[in-house]
Formats: sequence, structure tokens, C-alpha cells
Amino acid sequence: MSQVQTVEALEQLVGSRPLGVMMKSRDALDEHCVRLLAVSSFVVMGYVDVDGHARATAAGGPHGFARVVDSTHLCFELADPIALNPTVGCGLLFFVPGLGETLRVNGTASVEGTTLRFTVEETFVHCAKAILRSSLWKPAAATPPPATGMAPGPVGDVVLRDWLARTPFVVLASWDAQGRADTSPKGDPAGFLRLDGTRLAVADRPGNRRTDTFHNVIEQPRVALLALIPGEARALEFSGVASLTTEPALLESMAVANKVPKIALSLDFSEARLSSGRAITDAGLWDTSRHVPASQLPKMSDVFVVHVKRSAQTGAAAATVRALVSKRLMSWGLSQDYKKNLY
Repeated sequence: MSQVQTVEALEQLVGSRPLGVMMKSRDALDEHCVRLLAVSSFVVMGYVDVDGHARATAAGGPHGFARVVDSTHLCFELADPIALNPTVGCGLLFFVPGLGETLRVNGTASVEGTTLRFTVEETFVHCAKAILRSSLWKPAAATPPPATGMAPGPVGDVVLRDWLARTPFVVLASWDAQGRADTSPKGDPAGFLRLDGTRLAVADRPGNRRTDTFHNVIEQPRVALLALIPGEARALEFSGVASLTTEPALLESMAVANKVPKIALSLDFSEARLSSGRAITDAGLWDTSRHVPASQLPKMSDVFVVHVKRSAQTGAAAATVRALVSKRLMSWGLSQDYKKNLY
């Protein structure tokens, strides 16, 4: 397997992080983030448990279930208690059902019973490409539920293999060498995951080009993954260690629309858990009647523009980006990007 082990090698393949994209990052919850949280009903959380294992779980509820305390603190109820290690970072990915963009919130967390209290260190509105590619908000008919539980070692159970074959969307949780967390969405037509023994591969597709997950894996390999299927009330979680690969045969097998990915994440997992779906049910994730009407949603191009203009990034290049960005240009650019650059 051809592994990518340095930032230099990674950037030769996928390019460096674009300044304009990095300028969308904020260090607190501004009014746009607060508005998105007010209509969010579901979150995927990446955390490290007290045994040092990477974990990914979900929480949900009515719109606004995550309560904003102030610009750097929020809290919400978990479906079940978790053994979270508060000394390691935690990453949140909030969903507004029906909306393509997601809200990434990174920081630290503590748990009291089932109440999670979160301190915000970074916020970032993620582009809609993963959800568009996966058709996440177009639920398929649910299949009869198998028993829940944990399947260590190779996923040989036909039910779990079938689950992976039907999965169009996953969330990856990763951590850098300092323990800072990040959660990132990945989506494609169902069947995009590749399974070989205890190794699960996820293709990289065009997105916001921050490549946070890949940078984290280069620094330290601990990763968790949560797989979602539209219409299903459960989620499949994997925990293990990851590497980055450019193995030609694997990448060729992942081609979509004649576009071969340049790189893939390979997760060598030690545990697979098929969990109950209380969070999904509480969120009404697949219930279109509970989706927020478009008229009540912020215009995402406006959000991106405000975040770029408020960036604290210094230097001539950053000043030029702030001066040139506009709502009209951003709206046109997003429309073209989502239409022409999904793969």
C-alpha cells in the first residue's frame, strides 16, 4: 500500500489549504452560528473515551436542542451516558435536516450524567458537497432492524456488510498531536466504502479543501467513523487507527463519474458497533415534515462572506480576500462549485 506520511506529500497531491477557506474559521459562536444551532436537531460528536479509544456518537432532539450559553459555551443532552476523557479535544458536527451545509464546532467537553457541556475553540460552516453527493435528505425505505451490539475484529457478519453497502454518508472524527479534535462529513452514492478484512477505506472528494482529517492522521492515527443511512434509525460506528493511501487499484475502484480520487483514508478498525437510534429518532432526522423551511434558513453565501470579512487573519493576501469577497460573488461561486465540482 502506498502511504502518504508527510504534509509535503499530502499537499503535492491535494494542494495546500486555501487562504479564503481558512478565513471562514471563527473562534466563537457569532450570530450566524447561533441561528444555525437554533434550527439544528442533530449532532455527531467525536471524542476519546477514558480508555483512550476514538469514539463517534450522535445526539439529537427538537430544533435548538443544543443550548447556547454564551459565545464560547453550549450544552445539550446525550441519548446515553458516555465515558468521555475531558483532557482530550472533542469535535461536533451539527446538522440542519434539509440543509446541505453543516456546522463544525471544535473544542473541549465535560459530561455530568447525560448533560454535555462544551467549550468552543473553533467554529466553521462546512460546504454542502458531502450531503449533495450522498442525497442524505432523500430517505430510502428502511430495512428490518438487526440486533444491535458490538462486533470486534473483521466485519464478517452479513448484516454489517450489507449496512456498509447501503451507506452513502459518514462522519470522520480525528485528532492532532495536541489532542485537538475535528469532525468532517464524507458522502457519495451508497456503496462508496471499501472493506477488506479489518480495513475500511473512504475516498477523498472535492470539498472545502481544509483537509483537517488528513493533517490530523499524519500527526497521529486515532480515528472514529459513524456511518448513516437515510431512513435508518441506527448508526454504525468504527474505531481504530488510520493511514492515507494512494494505492492505484483501490483508488480506481472508487471512481465516480469517471473521476478517480487522488487519495483515500484507510481505517484499520478494532471495533465496530451497531447502535440504537434514539438520537436519530429524537431529531426526526428523516422526517421531512420536521425539516426547517428554506424561508427560515440563513442564506449560506451571506454567512460565508461575513465570516471571511470578520477573519482575524493578517497580511496583504488576507486583506485582499476581504476586499474582494462579496455576497453576489460568493452566491454565484457556491452555485457553480456545487454544480460542477462535486467530483
